[in-house]
Amino acid sequence: MNILALQLGHSATVLLMQDGQVRHAVSQEKFDNIKNSASFPHDAIEWILAKNHLRADQIDKVALCGLGVHPHQLETLSGDTAPTAGDSTLKRTFATLDLKYSDNPLFQLINSRKQAGNARVQAVGREKLLALLLERYGFAENQITFVEHHLCHAYSPAYFFDREGKDWLILSMDGSGDRDFAAVDTLKNSKIESVSRTPWKHSLGYVYSLTTRFLGMKPLEHEYKVMGLAAYAKPDYYRKTYEKIFQDVAWLKDDGSLQFGSKFPLNRFDHYLRDVCVGERFDNIAAALQHFLETLVLQWVRASVAATGIPNVMTSGGVFMNVKLNKLIQELPEVEATRFMPSCGDESNPFGGAFYVAEQNGLASTIRPLDNIYLGHSFTNEDVAAFIKTHCLDQKYCVRHYPDIESEIAALLADFEVVARVAGPAEFGARSLGNRAILANPSDMKSFYTVNDQIKARDFWMPFAPSLLDTDADRYLINPKHEAAPYMITAFDTKPLAYDHLRAAMHQGDHSVRPQIVTEKANSRYYKVIQGFKERTGIGGVMNTSYNLHGYPLAATLEQALFTFENSGLPNLALENYMISKRAAAS
Repeated sequence: MNILALQLGHSATVLLMQDGQVRHAVSQEKFDNIKNSASFPHDAIEWILAKNHLRADQIDKVALCGLGVHPHQLETLSGDTAPTAGDSTLKRTFATLDLKYSDNPLFQLINSRKQAGNARVQAVGREKLLALLLERYGFAENQITFVEHHLCHAYSPAYFFDREGKDWLILSMDGSGDRDFAAVDTLKNSKIESVSRTPWKHSLGYVYSLTTRFLGMKPLEHEYKVMGLAAYAKPDYYRKTYEKIFQDVAWLKDDGSLQFGSKFPLNRFDHYLRDVCVGERFDNIAAALQHFLETLVLQWVRASVAATGIPNVMTSGGVFMNVKLNKLIQELPEVEATRFMPSCGDESNPFGGAFYVAEQNGLASTIRPLDNIYLGHSFTNEDVAAFIKTHCLDQKYCVRHYPDIESEIAALLADFEVVARVAGPAEFGARSLGNRAILANPSDMKSFYTVNDQIKARDFWMPFAPSLLDTDADRYLINPKHEAAPYMITAFDTKPLAYDHLRAAMHQGDHSVRPQIVTEKANSRYYKVIQGFKERTGIGGVMNTSYNLHGYPLAATLEQALFTFENSGLPNLALENYMISKRAAAS
């Protein structure tokens, strides 16, 4: 069975699953080069169909993610629906992202939500969406399943990971989706059951995003900057800010419901900040916000483990992109094992949508867990050679072909050169996993400043991250539970050797790291690069940051790779087996 899963709106993404195996997953941003693109993902749909030699009429089922109620059921909804782009506060929030919704019929639906929950108007929006899918792709209504937002989040890790014969507690949390912001589910005997849902108006995700905007950064994009800044504030100062601003705003209810409460609807949190936050230092605000989130979520995790009796925790939803929070979850004594869904914002919902549709059609036993997420664009050396010729790159730069490009990259890194690597299929999601990466020697801060100042142009306080050989991870990480970390979605404290070997690839405030632990099975060619670097230096990891310009998505195509190379101070670009260098062109 061919299942196509669509995340529409923010971080629009498309996934294809064939006979239980995820073949490709790609976001619209990879085509229009707009970070977190909300355009209707026509380009992504058509690329996935072409890549897999499929016609639209060969798609059996379509999952529409985060649109949990069928249009004919909307009349039964009350007016108490979650505000999305139609809410005045979040309309301003979306406006700061400069998103273009004019081509997306979904937003005719969500822009109606402020109209007293007008179910009939919403139904019209849904019907227009169905009409578009029928007219352009031939997807009939009986092929389409609307999958509730947090159900997508729950199903994503449930089938993505090997369950290892255990029961799992699945926690999801984000800004909001289909009227809720947080959910507790259990996975027992291969069956997911809902335990608790918390409505959108108590959203901790709103608090984090609206504080991000208050600090002058982009909500739904720059929350990671606030998290990175938080580690620099001193507890004696930020705790006063926490007590003044955040402490009494929200709480975990003490009635056993595993729900949150709040003093007021938290989509209005920016109004509250304007009243109480003037004069507070920016770093103390960031740290107080991070402490607020950690305090409440850890209470929630503990209570959920106690209520269900399940010590194994899976997470999904945009709040769990916060790697410092994930670090604390995996360190809880109540928690025995963790599985954090990679790139777990709404872009990951198509995984859950496809898994859910497969299960509903009796195909659960065919679904295979994933051992990597290299699910995007790929190119051959012949493609690269033609691209170099078409763009006359050998006349502008030094271009050489290396049969063993991995050894050449390793040698350059050992000499403190910086190299961008574009090889193999692009990784899904927001984090570089080596195939669309800027790599550097992690042992000296000059690598940090070279990449940060000349290439990435990021805020000075933001850390870079290491990719570590699986055989060397224990040399650097404090990881008593031996948690796997292949997707840069959690963080660890470090051992003293890391301060010498990984100095430029750790957080400079607290010396923690957000690692990618690389196995030869997951990515043999990238493994060879790091192994070659270790042979030359004794260091079992490299500094890895995403290959993009600041404010752009992770480069996916050859055109985007060249654009990034030519608009930065990057000295070397490895395209498959070709090395392009800005050293004087070969004479």
